[in-house]
Amino acid sequence: MAVPTTTNLYGKVIPAKASRETTLKDSKTTGLIYPPQATPGNGYFSKSSGLGLIKSSLTSLIKTDRGERFMRPDYGCNLRKFLMEPLDETTFSLIKEEIETSVRRYLSSVSIGKIQVFETKSNMINVKLFASVRDAAGSNFGVGVKI
Repeated sequence: MAVPTTTNLYGKVIPAKASRETTLKDSKTTGLIYPPQATPGNGYFSKSSGLGLIKSSLTSLIKTDRGERFMRPDYGCNLRKFLMEPLDETTFSLIKEEIETSVRRYLSSVSIGKIQVFETKSNMINVKLFASVRDAAGSNFGVGVKI
């Protein structure tokens, strides 16, 4: 009996092409990778484009507090102010509103599908975003950030 090379999910065969990670190739948009990482040949300031750049920009936006960025006082989300708050429905809705407002303002090409907020054992907030790129078919991705 031959072993299938495709993934089987609930009785449906998914083609191998669909099970690969999504990539978005857009040669027009390039930027710096966040957080800065030393890469061979590029040093600390490496360029990125496509889906990698969008994930990096989204991570940077969520981790940045308002007023922290030079010459852009409104850039970022104020998520650190929620660290000592109880993680209840009110706090969750405030975190969600904060993220959605910032993404709408600074990353208009990103459409947020789902936001999950968890409290870690070390009193940190773990935010998981499931989003997609507008006007790009099959560009769903997830980003996880700890504050």
